[in-house]
Amino acid sequence: MRKSPFSKPIALLAALAATLGITSMADITGDVNGDGSVNASDISAVASIISGESTTDYEGREDVNGDGSVNASDISAIASIIAGETTDEEPRDIAFDYTALTEATETVPTDTNDVTHDDYIENSEFTKTITITWDGESATVDGSVSKVSVSTDGGHVTVTSTAKKVAYVLKGTTTNGSIKFYSEKKFSVTLDGVTITNPTGAAINNQCGKSFFLVLTDGTTSTLTDGETYTMVDGEDQKGTLFSEGQILISGSGTLNVNSVGKNGIVSDDYVFVRPGSQINVTSTSGHCIKANDGVRINGSVLNLGTSADGAKGINCEDFVAINGGRTTIIATGTTDTSDTTSVAGVKCDSTITIAGGTLLVKVTGDDAKAIKTGNLVMTGGELAAVALGSKNLAAPKGIKSDGDITVSGGSFYSYSANSDPVDADGSFTVADGYSTYTTTDHSVTISY
Repeated sequence: MRKSPFSKPIALLAALAATLGITSMADITGDVNGDGSVNASDISAVASIISGESTTDYEGREDVNGDGSVNASDISAIASIIAGETTDEEPRDIAFDYTALTEATETVPTDTNDVTHDDYIENSEFTKTITITWDGESATVDGSVSKVSVSTDGGHVTVTSTAKKVAYVLKGTTTNGSIKFYSEKKFSVTLDGVTITNPTGAAINNQCGKSFFLVLTDGTTSTLTDGETYTMVDGEDQKGTLFSEGQILISGSGTLNVNSVGKNGIVSDDYVFVRPGSQINVTSTSGHCIKANDGVRINGSVLNLGTSADGAKGINCEDFVAINGGRTTIIATGTTDTSDTTSVAGVKCDSTITIAGGTLLVKVTGDDAKAIKTGNLVMTGGELAAVALGSKNLAAPKGIKSDGDITVSGGSFYSYSANSDPVDADGSFTVADGYSTYTTTDHSVTISY
């Protein structure tokens, strides 16, 4: 039989453990053979697995450090436990922060060749206004625009438009209402202290694939809530409390609360763009807080995103995620969705996360959860703190898990995992020169420039 390349370190560690005696611990990491204590026999158990001599099923306990493989590092982890060398490293505390944020003056692009030019409402013209006001289970409509039809059914409003340059202002309160848009042209919606609860679906449902400008009026708080069950229409998507087929472009200096109990919070089948000045609080017990197909770009504002649903994400994007400003705090407390083994994540990005400014704070507490799960991560500035507190159940919990590369060249970077690797890159993990701090422990990686 071929001799394991780990034979010598395994023998040395086993001898070390034997001289240190037995530490009695019940149901704890390192108790591979399940006898209620962590000792030399656990090292022998792992050693026999590495050498191929064991066929015993230890039900995953042999992967002591939770990195997804069984090797000499698991032997080292057991020896450290026996030696009492493990420390109770406290992670950085992450909590929702609703305080105002001082932000730099925003520069609106004026060059029509700028790829973001059309994402700014200042570069569009909306001169025709319709105001919709809810009062209980009824809604009134003020204003008339050619080629725009507005119908009401109790508190449920439907807008059908082929007109250009239309602005809608939403006011009042309803516990049984909604608004749905069918439009062939881009339009704006101003939330002026409106509260909309739809027991049977989305509060705002935009079936237009054009730009959807959402403006939050200064000094006001608007609240949108969906229902536990959705009444669907054939051929139409309706994926969350605030849903749009097109881009959702958020500006203004008001507050928006989004509550999802049936599906997701804010959803775009295109991309979501958040500008400075507002506060956005999304709470979901049923799905993701923000979901987008084609990108999420946060240039500013205060965002507090909390989900408690199993398998859900704070931000879930099939394309890029760009953090350029603001303060985004994400707390995900759900655990793995056992029906399809989907793990919770604070941010899940299928492409590349870029962080050039602002603050991104993420905490996940459920088993198997990743604070950040991405294709690649590129950080040139700003602040990132990723904390994973869960234990391994079906998959290893990670602070940051990248299927590609992680590159850090600026800003403040911190990642922590209580029971697995704080940083795991399938490609390279590159830290550029010039940092003032670069420290690693068994649980954390800290880098600052």
